[in-house]
Amino acid sequence: MRKGTGMLEKHPTHSAGFDGIALGGLPRARATLIAGSAGSAKTVFAAHFLAAGIMHENESGVFVTFEDKVDDIRRNMQGFGWDISGWEEAEKWYFVDASPDPEGPTPVVGSFDLSALLARIEHAVRKVDAKRVSLDSLNALFLQFPEDQILRSELFRITSSLKSMGATVVFTGERTEEYGHVTRYGIEEFVNKKLIRVVK
Repeated sequence: MRKGTGMLEKHPTHSAGFDGIALGGLPRARATLIAGSAGSAKTVFAAHFLAAGIMHENESGVFVTFEDKVDDIRRNMQGFGWDISGWEEAEKWYFVDASPDPEGPTPVVGSFDLSALLARIEHAVRKVDAKRVSLDSLNALFLQFPEDQILRSELFRITSSLKSMGATVVFTGERTEEYGHVTRYGIEEFVNKKLIRVVK
């Protein structure tokens, strides 16, 4: 909250239609879930959130990918005119590649946590002094780690840590249908105060 105003401070996405609907943008230093069916441009939104921060607000960003390879994201976003490679060289954009090993997933046996991943993300945020973090897409993470209760706890820990660092977090989840459950796995919404649905 801004002192004395009672207004929630926002991070503009610089997408006129979205910022109009969201009353100025996404809440600063909070986590927002972007949920949509396949093909609804969730990854594009997550990348645009970082690109807009760099181009319009001089704010660095971290993109955590759980599904697509980093080279694929760079190539897919070229059509929007975003110089991601240049931003990486200038330490304005940082990738954390948590996508699955192409040789096949490693079976999860016994208890696990995401401490190593959290450490990588925190390191990236500090390295580029990131104010914006995008995590895309959590569905792939659920496939690797099927224990819902543990995942819920770990996702809460990650988002809480990033918010305490002053970062505004966007993460994406896939919907199987336009109505009904918000996301395929029904976990992401438990770690959010703010929820935005993107319906194809």
